[in-house]
Amino acid sequence: MSKFENHKNYNCEVVTDQGHKYLVFADWIHNNQLDNFKGWNCDAGITRLAIDENLNVYSAYCENDYLGNAVLGFDLNQQTICKQNTCTGCTDDLIVKKSK
Repeated sequence: MSKFENHKNYNCEVVTDQGHKYLVFADWIHNNQLDNFKGWNCDAGITRLAIDENLNVYSAYCENDYLGNAVLGFDLNQQTICKQNTCTGCTDDLIVKKSK
């Protein structure tokens, strides 16, 4: 039996290894400790950016990759490999496309 089920309110889609699709609320993934994507492909840096107080640019709030500086220049990432033990509790990071 899958731990996933469709949620009435959702903001992302989960596709299991077996190809089953579930519409879930991203925070539910974090709250149920299903957010370990270390080693997975991730689109952070393509679809999300985070800029800190020094104008350093990172791939999403997780700061998975340093991309450069907003003033000095930066390059957008291609798909990256997740280096984090868990995804941030930030909904924006959780809904970024990830795959094995």
